[in-house]
Amino acid sequence: MNPPVSSPSSSASCPRVLVLGGGMAGLTAAAVFARAGLFVSLVERSSRLGGHAARLSCKATDRCVHCGACLLEPALQAVRENPRIAVHTGSLARIRRAGDRFACEIQSACAAGGVPTTAEAAAVFLATGFSVFNPARKPLGYGVYANVITQLELEDRLRSAEGFLRCFGGRPPGRIAFLQCVGSRDAQIGHLWCSTFCCAATLRAARKIRHRHPETAITVFYIDLQSVGREPDAFLAECRRDLRLIRAVPGEAFGTEDGGVRLSWFDEASRRSLEETFDLVVLSAGMEPPADLPETAEALGLPLDPLGWAAEEGARVFAAGAVRRPMTIAETIADSRRAAFRLLAALGRVQITLSPEPAAAAVEGLR
Repeated sequence: MNPPVSSPSSSASCPRVLVLGGGMAGLTAAAVFARAGLFVSLVERSSRLGGHAARLSCKATDRCVHCGACLLEPALQAVRENPRIAVHTGSLARIRRAGDRFACEIQSACAAGGVPTTAEAAAVFLATGFSVFNPARKPLGYGVYANVITQLELEDRLRSAEGFLRCFGGRPPGRIAFLQCVGSRDAQIGHLWCSTFCCAATLRAARKIRHRHPETAITVFYIDLQSVGREPDAFLAECRRDLRLIRAVPGEAFGTEDGGVRLSWFDEASRRSLEETFDLVVLSAGMEPPADLPETAEALGLPLDPLGWAAEEGARVFAAGAVRRPMTIAETIADSRRAAFRLLAALGRVQITLSPEPAAAAVEGLR
């Protein structure tokens, strides 16, 4: 049972926390803080909450596959229903440190010259997430051919069966290729990390398409495949039955006269270069640190790690989720709750014990 919420007699007895970012990490932390009795200013630069998670489609076939897309709605509801959380969407925060407190001006990104909202915070929680690698930087046809899209763009289409088919004149594509690790595990651009979510998202999306359209042939090109779900071996065996998995990395894409996309790759087994034409190519564009993270981190006094991601903690500044490193939804929720409780401890609120909110409890089903 949750502890009762009491009305504080002063800001000292009930401090305010500034949460930067309204994605899964920010929503999770804001709910923890509010249920612990703190006031929260939640600032999100886009016009809506949810971050990248808001674009994810349910991957269920004939059963739930624990993809995590459904965890966003309870996280949003927990924030919307809590009167201690002030939500500022379409807004930017200008923060000035004054000793052990933070003075903040929250300005609408659209209302030039408008009067900003001011707030004083005892701590800052950085949850601004990640940027998506721009695959136009690779010779894979993104931005050149309409039928070369990213995984997130596929997610937009998969949210409805009609939306997916509408892109192909009402008929499903006959051949689809998924290319993994586009912008991840790439020493040439200094991206030495695995983006963690791509394998599971690709395999679940591919199987959903096959479930809807068994006549569609799907090929997945990969470097290595991450474990997926509680029974990864069984899941991978199912994928091998439904999909063609090729351990190779096509280097270039070329358009064909009939509107297809031709990919070529080196086959280790035959020691030959192979090529094939596809109707749709989906690029698993990886995560990278937000472009403005260095500026934000400097203003907060928060260090960056050698790869450019945020450190976990500074002086009264805590970071969580994919702003620290690439994470899945389950990892993001767990990391955000852990960091939120560390922030509560730093503010002397360790005596409060909270029961898990629905989104946190559901994380166990994703492991």
